[in-house]
Amino acid sequence: MIHYTLNILDKIKSEIEAIDLEEDTIFNKSTKIISLLEIYFNDLKSHISEYSFENDTEEIQFFKETKPQISSMLLYYNSICKFENSRPIGSDTVQKEFTIKQLDLLKEYFDKNIDFYRYYRAHRTDLDSHYFLRSQQDLEMYFDSFYFERDPKFSTGFDLKVAKILANDMMSNYLNAELAKEDLPNTHQFDNSNIQKVKAKWTGSKVALIELIYAIQSSKCINNGKSDLKKITSYVENLFVIDLGDVYRTFIEIRSRKGSRVQCLDDLRKKLIERMDEIDNN
Repeated sequence: MIHYTLNILDKIKSEIEAIDLEEDTIFNKSTKIISLLEIYFNDLKSHISEYSFENDTEEIQFFKETKPQISSMLLYYNSICKFENSRPIGSDTVQKEFTIKQLDLLKEYFDKNIDFYRYYRAHRTDLDSHYFLRSQQDLEMYFDSFYFERDPKFSTGFDLKVAKILANDMMSNYLNAELAKEDLPNTHQFDNSNIQKVKAKWTGSKVALIELIYAIQSSKCINNGKSDLKKITSYVENLFVIDLGDVYRTFIEIRSRKGSRVQCLDDLRKKLIERMDEIDNN
């Protein structure tokens, strides 16, 4: 089961990265990613319908950790589509009020489910057998479910709540990033006047560029560390004429890497040393 689910997650990650490069708007990206995730989600559902968990521990791990990783992405990108499709036409003030209202809705869900939030975020396990075993289903949980969540063999109800927590965290980052964009002045603190005179295209992966941005911002080597992440990201996007999408979500994925979490930086260091060695040997 572990090998099967890890294989699915790796495929999803690589295909999402490809979509990020292909599509130009966040709405188009999200709709395409939703279609992709639904295929993998349904495949996983079919697999589980024929699979017998070895023990309660394996079943709990699947419904508490594995399945929510996919269903949370479905919830997240679905929320982005709804948000972008419902954006009002109007002034910056209207846009900001709308975004804040969406954040308030996330807070309402948090308040309504505060006890479960505390349980999950404290990494407690004492009630896992109640929350994440299908034999302990709570019918009330299904009122919040997607159409594909109604199969009692494929949900405990509470695995959806975990997915909602993860999705809401990502959506909160997305909305706060939108607020940061709305608060930015029309003229950034960087001088972009000469950007269009130099045509440069970033041909590496977006993930690698985001890793570089975080490294630069963390080092505080621009404006003595007084430039925040959004300003640096905006400058880089303008420089390379690229849309990096949700950098906060990508950073979460970078942090969860197995092995080296700074693959781009490791590769840059390796390539630079190889270049210097090559020069020295000539």
